[in-house]
Amino acid sequence: HISDDALLTWGTVSEDGHTFDSRQGASIAIRPLPPSSTGTQAFISEKTLQLVSEIRRSGHLFVLISGARSSTFMERLPYLPAADAYVMENGGRIFLPSRDAATAVPIVEDLEWRSRHEAAPMVLESVPPSDRPGVLWDLYTKLQKDGWVCDANKYSTDFRVSLKKSKGKTAADLEKVISNLPPKLSSSFNLGMADIYPSSSGKDKAAEYLMKKFGFTRENSISMGDDDNDLALAQIVGHTYIPGFAAESVRKAVAANPLAFTVASHGAFLGTHEVLQRIQELPIRSNRPLLVCSVVVLSLIVLAARRRHRR
Repeated sequence: HISDDALLTWGTVSEDGHTFDSRQGASIAIRPLPPSSTGTQAFISEKTLQLVSEIRRSGHLFVLISGARSSTFMERLPYLPAADAYVMENGGRIFLPSRDAATAVPIVEDLEWRSRHEAAPMVLESVPPSDRPGVLWDLYTKLQKDGWVCDANKYSTDFRVSLKKSKGKTAADLEKVISNLPPKLSSSFNLGMADIYPSSSGKDKAAEYLMKKFGFTRENSISMGDDDNDLALAQIVGHTYIPGFAAESVRKAVAANPLAFTVASHGAFLGTHEVLQRIQELPIRSNRPLLVCSVVVLSLIVLAARRRHRR
């Protein structure tokens, strides 16, 4: 959960960042995560870690999908739940656990997935965005010249446009940019800013890729999310759990199709706990639902759940 006014409406964080006292009177043990590149502070609860671990032990697959830049995700990785896949940059990059990885964190990038993004070809991250090949970086350079403040720091397949920081620009101007994106690019909003990335990417495309890779269909898939960039994800699964609302577009989606969503009755950490516990209580079948969800810690998480095949 991100430390902001929305979180504080549900309770208070202790000075050391290890306790959240909710308005309902619950004292929740939490862990502060390393701040993001922009200084955003976030937290995850000990109970969330416990619930996710129990969900995986029951046979579900669990996949984290985040809109965060790679550096933020990797820095926070030691604090996040163990998963069966890790996805960042709004679906642009996928990392998978590997028993053969001789590294401290045994995960490797899925280069087959990475190579699909023709709009943002693979180059060293040290190459300045304006010098990178591809339609994505051509647009980045153009928008910068047009006076937009664009953030590509530590991104490889994504950049972020800030309306608030772009002097003289209006919401109508940003809407015009988005509506005139080249065919190979897509956009969604995350934390109130516009993320632009290859159309081959996106949380939904990454989830579909992993669903196929792991052998899942829409019918045995579930998502969990709270922000605008989770809505496309919700459209490719059988049901979506909402632990809280980070965007008005999510409220509108729930109102338009209430049967497709389950909304938590609490907010903040209690809302996350509630939906994870609901997922735990799903009927036991030979093939459990694939859970695709975005836990609010980094505006991120995708869960994938299903009975593992025993060998």
